[in-house]
Amino acid sequence: MKLGFIGTGTIATSVIEGLLKSKAKIGQINISTRSYKNSIKLRKKSKKIRAYSENQDIINNSSIVFIGLLPKVASKELKTCQFKKSQTIVSFVSTLNIKSLKKLCNPVKKIVKAAPLPMASDGLSPTIIYPNHKLIKSLFELTGSVIVAKNENQNNHLWVMSSFMATYASIINLLKKYLLKNKVNNEDANKYLNIFLTGMLFEFNHQNFDLNKSIKSLQTRGGINEELLKRLQKDKFFKKIDVNLKKIFLRLKKANDK
Repeated sequence: MKLGFIGTGTIATSVIEGLLKSKAKIGQINISTRSYKNSIKLRKKSKKIRAYSENQDIINNSSIVFIGLLPKVASKELKTCQFKKSQTIVSFVSTLNIKSLKKLCNPVKKIVKAAPLPMASDGLSPTIIYPNHKLIKSLFELTGSVIVAKNENQNNHLWVMSSFMATYASIINLLKKYLLKNKVNNEDANKYLNIFLTGMLFEFNHQNFDLNKSIKSLQTRGGINEELLKRLQKDKFFKKIDVNLKKIFLRLKKANDK
């Protein structure tokens, strides 16, 4: 099995690293030299990595081609490429639907949309795929877990979740800044937040991911958890997040309805 990656940004690099760590039975991984820093890093990790300057060379030497280009350049780049009918295409591009991909990657028939996350490098990515494809599903299971969307609409809703990563990190960063501003040293701030976040995941799992139950159990009447939650609810913090998640969905839907 020979894999090719058009685009070696953060996501593609993380997937490749995760596959290498999993010791998957892959004969060759073809990557682009355009992201010079990432291509150098990956080539140092395995002799299976081969780098090419042209996208067409990656395609010609791969049975499965992963498209990890930015939305603004994906269509333009793919129009210049020639694919083989026997190949399988896996697209990481959020704003290209299956119909558009079939036109751009003609005569390929086997096309899958996938949304792996940077945690793939550590085998912890919850990867969304649509439609289901046995081989592609098995590959991404080596980098974490796989959620198969039932249709493109559900796929769009699931992809909305991936938009929360930077926001989530910003919320944690706000907590860290609060500690640093109030004379807690960097090492202790990191230590506290690291264990705190890990512990919260265990708490959710202990409650079988019944988050309403966790929200209730983590508050005591008149306590500080109850107070902060009520203050944020009063400020419509959660409602604003919900409104903006819907806006992200509408952006994805509009792009994928073309």
